[in-house]
Amino acid sequence: MLLNILWLVLLASGCLSLEDWLIKDINIQTTVTKTEYGTYLMSNGLISREFSLYPDFATIDFQDHHSTQSSILRAIKPEAVIMIDGIQYNIGGFLTNTPTAYLNRTALGSDMRVDPKAFHFHGTTILEPQAPYPYKPRRGAPQNIHWPPIGMRMDVEFKPPFDAPYYHQLVTVTVHYEMYDGIPLLVKWLSVSASGEAVGKVAVTILSVEYLAVNQPWAPSSMGWLLVESNEPHGTVVSWTLDPHTNDMPGSFQPNVNCSYQVYNDLDLKPSVDSFRVHELVVGSSDPERHSLSHHRMFRLLAPQTQENPIFFHMTNSSSVAVKKLIDQLSEVGFEMMIYSFGSGLNLESTNSSYIDMIANDTAYALSKGIEVGGYDLISLSRQVQADWMAIDVHGHSIGSACFASGWHDNIKTKLFSFLKRTGMSMLETDGPYGGYQCASTNHSHHDDITDSIYEQNRLQGEFYRDLRSLEVYINQPDTYFYQGGNKDGMGYNENQYSLPRWQDLSISRQGMYDDLYRLIPSAGWMFVPLVQYHAGGGPAEFEPLSKHLLEYEWAFAQYLGAGVAACYRGFELYDSYESKAIVMKWVSFYKKYRDIVTSDVVHVRRADMQSYDSFMHVNPHLKNKGLAMVFNPTFKTVVTNLKLPLYYTGLNSTALIREQEGPARKYTLDREYKVSVPLNMGPLTITWFLVQ
Repeated sequence: MLLNILWLVLLASGCLSLEDWLIKDINIQTTVTKTEYGTYLMSNGLISREFSLYPDFATIDFQDHHSTQSSILRAIKPEAVIMIDGIQYNIGGFLTNTPTAYLNRTALGSDMRVDPKAFHFHGTTILEPQAPYPYKPRRGAPQNIHWPPIGMRMDVEFKPPFDAPYYHQLVTVTVHYEMYDGIPLLVKWLSVSASGEAVGKVAVTILSVEYLAVNQPWAPSSMGWLLVESNEPHGTVVSWTLDPHTNDMPGSFQPNVNCSYQVYNDLDLKPSVDSFRVHELVVGSSDPERHSLSHHRMFRLLAPQTQENPIFFHMTNSSSVAVKKLIDQLSEVGFEMMIYSFGSGLNLESTNSSYIDMIANDTAYALSKGIEVGGYDLISLSRQVQADWMAIDVHGHSIGSACFASGWHDNIKTKLFSFLKRTGMSMLETDGPYGGYQCASTNHSHHDDITDSIYEQNRLQGEFYRDLRSLEVYINQPDTYFYQGGNKDGMGYNENQYSLPRWQDLSISRQGMYDDLYRLIPSAGWMFVPLVQYHAGGGPAEFEPLSKHLLEYEWAFAQYLGAGVAACYRGFELYDSYESKAIVMKWVSFYKKYRDIVTSDVVHVRRADMQSYDSFMHVNPHLKNKGLAMVFNPTFKTVVTNLKLPLYYTGLNSTALIREQEGPARKYTLDREYKVSVPLNMGPLTITWFLVQ
């Protein structure tokens, strides 16, 4: 916290040269230039990465310009590491006697030597970023999304050493670097390809996609200033370790970050493979709120579809009569999507024409009322399919899940895509997507054996979602395939809690949501409201009959829509009385009126402990409504206190206009920490909100 306060003081005093990129647009274009020293410099004003071409291609500097104004880099390392047919090769880099505790660039010179066993620099290509999947904004997402992100890409080609085996001479490694305007982010990945006689004759293992020796403050000893992640949910690891050359200059902590696969991958070049992508976000602070907001900005940039946030209902009855009755309710109160829930009886894998026609007619009716339709299906994890499609262990025993790199992938994909197209559905909820397990089969269609099974299953699951994205299908998933095109994952999700009594469930859910809003943007997570029984718990856990539980029903809508988080309202009806209908309409109207701010990022005010009020606040410096704070009093006593709102990330720096709900606005002066104290007087079991302009 002290570091972040110092950062704010420096920013306010003008000691830092750049505006804060989290509250101001930084209008500096990304460039790749060749410097007077013969190096390549990739920069966007916030960060820069400099590459030497002599004696070989290597990163010689990685600078943070927006916060600490210091170098991240501590020593020279190769750009990547691979193995071909058991022979290890560094990609680029060079040898030097410079100590590894710090990088004195003025001392680099006569002792720099080519690594004779490395792939060597061959050339560069400069181009613009390319989108990994098609996307255009829908379903409430901001219309000003740039996709692909605006920036520059540099592809650097490497060729093998002259004494490599013949087939290895026909292998090329391309390292891709992307940097984007207005964000201190660099994305990196590898492509390895074979040509001529080497196609199908050599196998590559990618040992490291990124290997950086960084200065200690950038390592995550607590919450490091450099946030590094993979774009894939399974099979990869970002590991921080002690540099093995620490003893060259003992006395200081010398961390390395290594981005690699979790298990050995032996990948045939037929003719090429691509690695996962590494995201390197320069936060320059250990403050958890700043980490969260920085990560969210990157997340919105690289997974823009996660900003869609339709209000949807989970329907438990698939009969046409029940569906049309519900559709009428959804349309009347402003809901936007209906999902045939698990247990509803929907069969998305059916090929029966009469059945498909029935679902198509019901979907057409929903679309005529402005309601999109989707359905649930179990994909591969814990899915029992025919024996020769099951994933097996090294002893030949089934692990209890389908292998997504077997013929099952082709079967399920063909059926689901056909069903969606023939019925007009535009949403798919995929339970049990590929979960990261190995498969030792040597007879499956899309992988050779256990060594490439994780890579290929992950690749095919990502391709599955990207193809859905090309059809503009909305994707719910209980996993984090966001960078492959998924829209939502569970937030604060624990199935057992939905068997708790309603009030306990709501309270725990609000805690979990508060915590997960550090991890996710509001629109990328879903919560759950068990209108009917979910697992156990019976009557005390259910919200039905709705008219008998109006207080809890209102709290459910208020806390989820107030957080900008879509919930699975799972049952067969949305209201059963004038009173329950009024609750739904009140909060749906609230959500739609303030949709832009309530789907914006959250700063955390007070976590729910059920002993006093709890609160979170949405912030967005680019909107007219720059903040919206939701406040809950879950106690049976009146709460009279001052609500302290942190307004720095609203972009306001001197005064703020704040009003409670639709009441009159009052002018407040921000203190030196960019906070205001607002009088709070809340009766028992009440909810309110404050709008900040």
